[in-house]
Amino acid sequence: MKVIIDGYEDLVMAEENETLGELLLQLEKWISENKRVIVEVRLEGKPLSESDKRSLFNRRAGEFETLELFTANLWQWAMGSLEEIKSYLPQIAKEIEGVSFFIQQGNYKDAFLLLGKCIGLWDEINEVLMKIENIFALDYTKIFLKENFSWRMEEVVQYLREAKRALRDNDFLALADILEYELAPRIREEKKVVEKIISILKHQMN
Repeated sequence: MKVIIDGYEDLVMAEENETLGELLLQLEKWISENKRVIVEVRLEGKPLSESDKRSLFNRRAGEFETLELFTANLWQWAMGSLEEIKSYLPQIAKEIEGVSFFIQQGNYKDAFLLLGKCIGLWDEINEVLMKIENIFALDYTKIFLKENFSWRMEEVVQYLREAKRALRDNDFLALADILEYELAPRIREEKKVVEKIISILKHQMN
């Protein structure tokens, strides 16, 4: 297998019986030690999602021709990602309210589609936040307790998934209330958590 990192070949060689998962873990560790982070992985020229990585984890690296990695400066990536998340949160909350509106109008098809989009966006946000927590050795639980946040990011994911189940079970009125009065305000409140994480990382940088 040819491994290409930011356009450079032969920086790392895959061992004969090494699995793709083992190789990716090795590369992630090596890149992290160099104060960089992987922002995109391509296998055979195609972007590799997290679910793809899991499904291919135990395949031999030698089964594939080319693995490409694109990296970024660790601090720049983290700060840029957090600022982007902070800007997305009000829009997600607004779209959650839009799901509630569609339900109240009896437009369940559009409600389901928009809710699915919100779940996908939140899963991506949560994945980035968890990655930042691991890389920078943060403890979000302590942050939440210290700042008197009574909930965690995972709870938002749980609310979103419960909302989708309720939609499938036709419990529409209760669902609309949960989305508008419980979930949307909590997502807006999440902005304070992101701002706190940004503050902590800036302190670490100085």
